[in-house]
Amino acid sequence: MGSLPLSECAAIVVGAGLGSRFGGDKLAVPIAGLPVLSWSLIAFEQTPSISKIVLVAPLGREEEFREIATAAGISKLTSVVTGGSHRKESVLNGLRTLPSSIGLVAIHDAARPLVTPFLITRCLETAQEAGASSAAVPVSDTLHQADQEGCAAKTIDRCGLWSMQTPQVFRAASITKLLAEQTLGKPTDEVSVALAAGWRIPFVENREPNLKITWPADLAVAEAVLLSRKTTR
Repeated sequence: MGSLPLSECAAIVVGAGLGSRFGGDKLAVPIAGLPVLSWSLIAFEQTPSISKIVLVAPLGREEEFREIATAAGISKLTSVVTGGSHRKESVLNGLRTLPSSIGLVAIHDAARPLVTPFLITRCLETAQEAGASSAAVPVSDTLHQADQEGCAAKTIDRCGLWSMQTPQVFRAASITKLLAEQTLGKPTDEVSVALAAGWRIPFVENREPNLKITWPADLAVAEAVLLSRKTTR
């Protein structure tokens, strides 16, 4: 791992969602003294291999997101672009702003504020050798499929099942072309599109907290992790 020199790397931080399950805006909510969005941006800012950061914002909030990045001291931010009607469009809008010199791009959910430069670097190194990678963790909970009435109907074997995270890293030119050509459905991540095209995606196993802020209760969990990291430095 890491035996090959890294190509020029960029990050697409995707924050164009509506936060419907959360009940509204979540990226501007403060945790551990900064907006949720700031923590995701800071992790990429502190990753030496990342040279450019593109932020994808909801329509009408571009300037607000730029101000959050500026307040957090993000010097690598090259553009803030408007998201599309679904994830694929939002990611494509970000990808299309990257110069041709970018070899690898890390695509990350802005609502995952616990990502670390260490994890980002591991994902970049794996993708440099394999062409792609994704942070993920093996499923540890017992899984049951429910029936139409919401009752347990079938036990699912969790062997070989992984819970997907971000960043997901790809060769920039390849993922841009693939997403532009993809026409079926509304994929929830880029690995789904790559798998459908027959790509092989190695997992980068991550045992550290990297939750996605989905429900209001997630804020307290994320804040506790961030504060504990401050006290252990």
